[in-house]
Amino acid sequence: MGMVKASITISDDLYSEAKRESANFSALVSDALKEYFRMRKVKRALGSFGAWEERTEGSQKIVDDIRNGRGRTHARRHR
Repeated sequence: MGMVKASITISDDLYSEAKRESANFSALVSDALKEYFRMRKVKRALGSFGAWEERTEGSQKIVDDIRNGRGRTHARRHR
């Protein structure tokens, strides 16, 4: 994994608190961003629960149709 040098602007108070928490500011920011993105994925997943309830077909038929590529005309899937 490559590294990128980036510049950010934050308040003095936030920076001071971050430095008290960790001597490695870059690692702290990286960890915070990883956690932020992880939480966004969790929120998206939680938001999708029940999304299939509105469908009239059973979930097994929907999954079978997706697996068989029915209705698709791209990627050489003419069926």
